[in-house]
Amino acid sequence: SALSWSIRAKDAAFATLISDRFLREYCERGTFSDLDLIDNLGPSILLSDRLTFLGKYREFHRKYGEKKFFAAAKLLLMLMTARIAPCSFWMTLLTDALPLLEHKEVIFSADQTYELMKCLEDVMAAEPKKEKLQDDDAEIMKVEMLRLALARNLARAIIKEGTLDES
Repeated sequence: SALSWSIRAKDAAFATLISDRFLREYCERGTFSDLDLIDNLGPSILLSDRLTFLGKYREFHRKYGEKKFFAAAKLLLMLMTARIAPCSFWMTLLTDALPLLEHKEVIFSADQTYELMKCLEDVMAAEPKKEKLQDDDAEIMKVEMLRLALARNLARAIIKEGTLDES
């Protein structure tokens, strides 16, 4: 594939371009093509920031699929707070956090939830005003669901952490 050729040639710009294509494809289809290649990037993951993000994002999905929710949540948060993820992909990452926020067990701590809230507000602030006026109902609903899930998780995390502190 084009990605494996860019890695062999150590062409960071082309690897970034191909990684972006993988990410766009994921946004459109909800799955990655060529999982074997992404799963076996090894040290070549460091060739470009976008390739690093692609590999780590795939690792997040693998951990989530293995029901390692705390590790998945930590990795997801790191991808956003370390600014490894492209800003255009942040809403996808926040949407990926929804099932973890709504999980019966509190996965994100209060501090982590505050970080996610900040990320959501950064996404909203970064949107040009024209786009804000033209938001479709699905996007508005997604943001409202995220805010509700974040608020609920924050309340549960504060209660859990307060209970642990008193023990």
